[in-house]
Amino acid sequence: MKTICKIHIPGRMTLGLEFPLDNDWSLEGEKKRKKQGRPFGIPDISKHTELIKLADKLGFAALWMREVPVYDPGFGDGAQIFDTLSYLGYVAAITDSIAIGTAAVVLPLHDPLQLAKAIATIENLSESRYLFGVGLGDRPVEFPLFGFDFETRAQRFVLNHEIIKEAWKEQSELNQYYEGLSNEIQVYPKPKNEIPWILAGRAKQSMDWIAQNMQGWFNYPRDVKDTEVLVREWKNALYDNNQASKPYISAFHLNLLKDADAPFTPHRFGGSVGINGLTQLMRLYELAGVNHMALHLRKSEIPVDEALKLIGQEVLPHFYPMNLQNTNG
Repeated sequence: MKTICKIHIPGRMTLGLEFPLDNDWSLEGEKKRKKQGRPFGIPDISKHTELIKLADKLGFAALWMREVPVYDPGFGDGAQIFDTLSYLGYVAAITDSIAIGTAAVVLPLHDPLQLAKAIATIENLSESRYLFGVGLGDRPVEFPLFGFDFETRAQRFVLNHEIIKEAWKEQSELNQYYEGLSNEIQVYPKPKNEIPWILAGRAKQSMDWIAQNMQGWFNYPRDVKDTEVLVREWKNALYDNNQASKPYISAFHLNLLKDADAPFTPHRFGGSVGINGLTQLMRLYELAGVNHMALHLRKSEIPVDEALKLIGQEVLPHFYPMNLQNTNG
């Protein structure tokens, strides 16, 4: 089975989760953060292991994490604190079936050979559950710290993509990228199965390039109407480039309210709603063409463990068919 099939059933939508698994942006979470003296954007991950295992047990399709190399108070975002690639190895070891994805690794900030080895390692150890989400990077402060130029990151993005793909071939020819390198030099391990590339945003590339080189497109949260426009753009690009169906992926910042019947109220990157209205809301995104939705729970009024159980019981059965593992993608 292709790895992408873990999140992609053409014409349907699967549900995943976005790290960190906390609710620090809720009123109660904000009080707790201040009491503990944590900076804004540095999450409470004290229960991360049990929450990860719970998400896997409940049947969520995927767990997604972002790469944030350094904490910048100006952005107020520490992501999931842990190093992305090291953490993925840990998550792979404590889960059984859930896909693990990055949304996204900042591709131009990495040495491509080191990254090729690290990603193939995760793919091997996770039994091909890894989704390689990559991005361009939008924080100028990070690039000089790693010795790279911010303005040329789009060109470096494409080059690193090419080198990593070459490194993963059974008999790669890396000498075309490195002067004086012997053809016998290889990077191991090789992936057990094809690793899906997922692009977060556009990385300053054309839609034709994205359609030809990526196995999925991950876009920032938008309302249903704007999402429909982007889905149409994605499908048109796939058609124009003779590509098979590939998933459109997005995220949703969910404030799951304690009032089960509370109607939907939109806010930036998502909205607030009671559990009884969440299925209908997600159905609208499915009808708009979203193939996979990653729920972000940092604003949830309901504690994360309770929210996961509620969604698992009331919502997942409508979006995650039990025969998913038998599909061909």
